[in-house]
Amino acid sequence: MELAFPEVPGGERDGVRGIGSLLEVLARNPLTRFSPSARIDPGSGPGQALSPPGRGKPKSRLGLAVAILAGLTLVRVIGLAASVVDLFPDEAQYWAWSRDLAWGYFSKPPLLAWTIAAADHVCGSAEACIRAPAPILYFATSLLVYAIAATLYDDRAAFWASMLTALGTGVVFSARIISTDVPLLLFWALALLAYVKLLQQPKLSWSVVLGLALGLGLLAKYAMIYFLLGAGLAALFEADARKLLTRREPWIALAIGAVVIAPNLLWNLHNGLVTFGHTRAVVNAEQSLGLHPKSALEFLAAQFAVIGPIVFAVLIVCLARLRSKLLAPSDRLMLAFAIPPLALITATALFTKAYANWAATSAVSAIVLAAAVLTRRENWGLLRVSIVLGAIAQFVFLAGDAFATKISLSFLPEGQRDLYRRTLGWRAFAEGAGQLARKIGAATIAGDERNQLGALYYYLRDEPVKILAWPSDASVNFDLTRPLTETAAEPILLVSVCPAPARHLARYAAVEPLGSFTAASGPTSSRTYFAYKLAQPRGPIGPLPACG
Repeated sequence: MELAFPEVPGGERDGVRGIGSLLEVLARNPLTRFSPSARIDPGSGPGQALSPPGRGKPKSRLGLAVAILAGLTLVRVIGLAASVVDLFPDEAQYWAWSRDLAWGYFSKPPLLAWTIAAADHVCGSAEACIRAPAPILYFATSLLVYAIAATLYDDRAAFWASMLTALGTGVVFSARIISTDVPLLLFWALALLAYVKLLQQPKLSWSVVLGLALGLGLLAKYAMIYFLLGAGLAALFEADARKLLTRREPWIALAIGAVVIAPNLLWNLHNGLVTFGHTRAVVNAEQSLGLHPKSALEFLAAQFAVIGPIVFAVLIVCLARLRSKLLAPSDRLMLAFAIPPLALITATALFTKAYANWAATSAVSAIVLAAAVLTRRENWGLLRVSIVLGAIAQFVFLAGDAFATKISLSFLPEGQRDLYRRTLGWRAFAEGAGQLARKIGAATIAGDERNQLGALYYYLRDEPVKILAWPSDASVNFDLTRPLTETAAEPILLVSVCPAPARHLARYAAVEPLGSFTAASGPTSSRTYFAYKLAQPRGPIGPLPACG
């Protein structure tokens, strides 16, 4: 199969001024007419004749891309070492899972925990080591995006696509933390590359790659399922994609993916489908009656930050021209994989809260499409603006993470001045609880809230005291493996944000308030915790009544 490549226009150069001009130009004619049997000669100037496939190629930009991406990755790893940002509760939760490897966990599939366990084995348990897989995996993701764009378009588009990936604002932010989106995007990009290769020339080897990528992507995050919707939409858009479905290769890939994810599905069945139940609970948590178009618009607006302002602008214009005959098959292919996550999460946002990163997988094909459109039209200025914006964001986050404990903006309302208040104070909280535990000789520390438990488990990992979770109706993840029971070693130190000791009397006969302590979360902010010494359980430990 030979994908069609659009003709390079003759008049568009660096003079397009800003996003507004780009939208105006692309709205009239986003892509030029294409020849179904011709490929752009990347070395030819605008307006020159199309060259037949197989003509000499220009010098590859792959080496330059690898060098830039490797340098950026090194800077990011150094930035992690310089960061003073505490491990966020979600990150601490993932680390806790990594100490007890399994085929599944309360709220997520297992791949991220396995990744952290590998990093811990190689590097250690420091915050920088736990987060180190993020920039390294994004390095690989950027190279995969290069390969996708090089396969569909040309080497210029590939180079810029890799740069737009690595310096996209969402990736710049995400490369500082460890989250499920990191391996998800890696395997989404690998799956998309394998799919494109199968379209060009169906081979069993690429079926295996696609199947493994699908399965491993699902083991990273269930959002990988959107890939199948993208393949279905591609078949709706293009005859070649429909033809592929009549061959055995994609179905072999689907079978391989099913085999890879099967152990996680069996784990869920054995544990009452707990992961799927949690996912449903998150979606339903803030659901309310009626439609909320404002929420959907806010989600879409957030994509300018997640995907990148210029990339998302190009995507919007191309979506608006989806039915145009001026779109090439390769462009429709990229749109097909960008649409399902964006459409489904936007629809979800009409009814409940949707987080900006829930459609992160749309970024991969959106970036490839934007790089192709902008290089085709020789809009070098907009490409450079995108890269500069990403570089500025990278510098801001590197500096901010290194000086997080000192950053406070006095012009913001009180309570919002410390920008890092959500990610600081967890070490101080755990150390304060540890000091109290040693003071009273506690054999057990109990927490009644997920954020506290993650911090306690991570920052007191070298302490002999046992960390247990007070059972809750919400069934926080630690309840599954570390519940507080009536057999827990005494005395027990309970740390809580609730100042009401009476609510513990139904479960313990001896409840001694120990006062409160604070943990600074920035120059002007802190959190207050209350401590209790518990003994003499009255029976099985059940959920606590509401505070107050």
